[in-house]
Amino acid sequence: MTKREEYIDKLTEQLKKWDKELKELEEKADKKISRMKDSYRKKIRKAKAKRDQLKAKLDKSEEISEETLEKAKHDLEHLLDDTKEGLEKIKKQLV
Repeated sequence: MTKREEYIDKLTEQLKKWDKELKELEEKADKKISRMKDSYRKKIRKAKAKRDQLKAKLDKSEEISEETLEKAKHDLEHLLDDTKEGLEKIKKQLV
């Protein structure tokens, strides 16, 4: 075997090793991305649930008196803050 052939074989073997490593890295990245996607979807579902809770309470507030609304404001403000905080946290993590 000539030096040229040996050199080409050596580089070819290295490329094969790297192909294998790259494939393994892609598989690991896909798994990690899948877990991250699941995690963010769960966070988004929680934020939607809080938003829905706030919407339901807000809809009810249209039917109650001014005095009762004043009592419910604390809960509404708490839900509003929780929802806002959750959304901001998700947005920061995704940027």
